[in-house]
Amino acid sequence: MDSKTSRTFGLWQWRIIITTMLGYALFYFVRKNFSFAMPGIAAEYGISNTSFGAILAIVGLIYGFSRFLNGVLADRMNARYHMSAGLLLCALASIAFGFAPALLGVSIGVAPYALVVVFAVLLVLNNIFQGSGFPPCTRLLTHWVPPHELATKMSIWNTSHSIGASILAILCGFIMGTMGVNVSNDSSAVEKITYNYVSKNFKDDVKKSSNHIAKVNGIEIMPSEQGYTVYADYTYKPNYEGGATVREQFDFSHANFLAVQQALQTDKEMSAEQIAAACDIPQPQAKALQSIVARSEHTGAWQWCFWIPGIIALLGALGLYVFLRDTPKSVGLPELETAKTAIDDVEHTDAASRRAYINKMVYKNPVIWILAIANFFVYVVRFSVLDWGPKFLVEARDMSYAYAGGTVAIFEIFGIVGMLVAGWATDKLFAGRAHRTCLMCMVGTALFMTIFYLLPNDVHPMVLICVLAMAGFFIYGPQALIGIAAANQATKKAAATANGLVGIFGYLSVFVSGLGVGILVDHFGWNYVFLGMIAMAVVGAVVFLTMWNARRDGYAE
Repeated sequence: MDSKTSRTFGLWQWRIIITTMLGYALFYFVRKNFSFAMPGIAAEYGISNTSFGAILAIVGLIYGFSRFLNGVLADRMNARYHMSAGLLLCALASIAFGFAPALLGVSIGVAPYALVVVFAVLLVLNNIFQGSGFPPCTRLLTHWVPPHELATKMSIWNTSHSIGASILAILCGFIMGTMGVNVSNDSSAVEKITYNYVSKNFKDDVKKSSNHIAKVNGIEIMPSEQGYTVYADYTYKPNYEGGATVREQFDFSHANFLAVQQALQTDKEMSAEQIAAACDIPQPQAKALQSIVARSEHTGAWQWCFWIPGIIALLGALGLYVFLRDTPKSVGLPELETAKTAIDDVEHTDAASRRAYINKMVYKNPVIWILAIANFFVYVVRFSVLDWGPKFLVEARDMSYAYAGGTVAIFEIFGIVGMLVAGWATDKLFAGRAHRTCLMCMVGTALFMTIFYLLPNDVHPMVLICVLAMAGFFIYGPQALIGIAAANQATKKAAATANGLVGIFGYLSVFVSGLGVGILVDHFGWNYVFLGMIAMAVVGAVVFLTMWNARRDGYAE
């Protein structure tokens, strides 16, 4: 290119990068909002962690296959129309989700079957449309960025994941803690919220209340004149009280609810231990009532987690249509000289040649398959924190909703820094071999998840935040670089298809990070979740080690 053309190309390149970054960040606004709404939905409709896990697993799998099919489509379609239409449909599905209870006439209580079905259908539709987010971006970036710069510039682009998730975390944390309707003066509504919480979460509160408890065998809820009398049957560890089995009674009366509410009005940051002392109730009951008070004062706040991000995404879809363009040829610029492929020439663009090329560069390429397997383990760790982080921090670490949202946001912000460092290291230290950087990152992830697991329950929240942030720093390196490595290996003519295939394996992880985590939490507690995440990080590191000597890209073929 001459100097004038080169300058014009550079301006268009950054316009494409920035526009797709902002656009893809908004896809996260209307995909990950469900994770922040889960505590509110659970409190109002009594949906269990296992059910949430099953939902996350199903929609994650749907998204994975949608991303693959959209990847095949993206290599043949104008990215401007593809991406803007997808975001528009996602925004409409998100807004509809918030209206579902009102449309069915459902109020607080145990969710009827029809509501669960409508929730599931809308989430499935949303995740079908979500598949049109990443593939058009992959197509665009491989056409506008040369291979030797792709790791650095696509890592910059990849911060869109964390930008979207971190801003959403702050927004939804604010919504869940400030919006909604206060029904704390309605004893009937409070009783329903209490029943939903106690039946689904109180077992874990009892287990965490003492290091001497080996197992909580069951929870029995008995109606009383003023609320509920709850019995917890649990067994001590063999070295304490001889492993005796105990039946403890808890009084979930409206009087105790009001006492905890009054204590929190004095100091909203009171811990469960402080509430227990101030109200003269057992600590697990104090922890439960703390959550029940929060949800009764902000009933329906979860709906705004769908409405507000949905409206923002609608505006974003319009912005994509206005500012986005397709390949360099679509604006009268030449294609990149360093990204030439065997099917760039007009005479080689027939359907048979295209299929043969994609088969060779994607489906028969062993490096693509190894990257796909590695992606599974990366996404297990990433989604376990991203999908369950707010619920874990509220239930297991006694954080407020605002603090939990802020902590996940910091996890994402450190992920941005990690992505940028990983992209720079790939191009400058490992000559574009992204898989080598990924190995180092997975080792770092395993290390900091282990530290997080070993931290005591009474550790200062800032320590928790810093350790989790460093785990985010390392896990987002592989999350970004696997897509870059797959795009370079498959070349620009098959990059979206390759990333679609790799993405299927990433989203197969939802059976572990979604359903598996839900079952572990309901039956064994949060500690086992972190042991599993550590194991996944270690196995992922081993998979990356097997491809240490793989080359940078497939353009030589």
